Amino acid sequence: MENSKTEVVYTKAKPGRRMLAHIMDIGIFLFTAIMLFTVSNLVVKNSSSYIRSMERLAQVKNESGIFTDNIVISTYVEDNAKFPNTTDKKEYLRKGIDYFYHNPTYFDDIAKQMEIYDKRRLDSSLFEEKDGQVVEKNVDVQQLYTFYKSEVDDRAVVLLLNNLEYVSLSRISFIAALIEIIISATLSFIIFYYIFPAFIFRRGRQTIGMKLSKVGLITIHAVNETLGIYTLRAVFMFFVFIPINFVSFMIPTFVSITMMYVNKTNSSLVNYVFNDYMVDVTAQDIYLNDLERIEAQESLKQASLENRDYRLK
Repeated sequence: MENSKTEVVYTKAKPGRRMLAHIMDIGIFLFTAIMLFTVSNLVVKNSSSYIRSMERLAQVKNESGIFTDNIVISTYVEDNAKFPNTTDKKEYLRKGIDYFYHNPTYFDDIAKQMEIYDKRRLDSSLFEEKDGQVVEKNVDVQQLYTFYKSEVDDRAVVLLLNNLEYVSLSRISFIAALIEIIISATLSFIIFYYIFPAFIFRRGRQTIGMKLSKVGLITIHAVNETLGIYTLRAVFMFFVFIPINFVSFMIPTFVSITMMYVNKTNSSLVNYVFNDYMVDVTAQDIYLNDLERIEAQESLKQASLENRDYRLK
């Protein structure tokens, strides 16, 4: 790639090499983000406030009657050592459901809730009404067990999940995990996509992947990108390019890759936005600024003249 303004010639970085650099960077980024998440998750889960919240959540579950040892009873009864036959399993589920539907902690109108439950039982043809009570018919116990299991999984658990305290406590775990993911990903991005190119491998603004692949970044003036412009570039990547990829099924990435292969300068979408280029730095370095470039070119000219003078003699 030749720039007529500066008379500096760089070799374009091949798309394959650039893709290799991106793949390495993504791998390093993900590995670091996972490590940071693991550490932060351990810290959060061992904090006193989180432990109290999770203990209370387990208590809310077990006090409902449809959880035992923090396990939903429809799964708990599958332990054949504790429940050797279907009748025992059926009875355990029945008692858990009755306890839950009669629990004022979860239902303000118990009578209304039982009316709805009784209707479902009678509609199933497995129950009948005697002396104002809905009781089991003399049917196959497996059918009753199946009914109660479905009642737990499809009705009772759903009602518990809508309990305000349960929802509030459950959100703590979800929100904590979400915050940890965001912070871990942000720190990993800052370290490998900003700090390394901005301050460590600043000649060519190279990420680790770019450094290993010998790819560098230059401006249209064939010199190193300034810290200010590179900062704007990183901000654009983090707040615009990456979020749009998440909500648009990676469309900007596919467009960017396509652009790399079809245009003459192999510019990606981000290169196009910031009017910069990726070049091969295998055989030559990138000038940090115009002054360094001019001094280097003057030195080359002087060396060329001295060499020519020597040959004339």
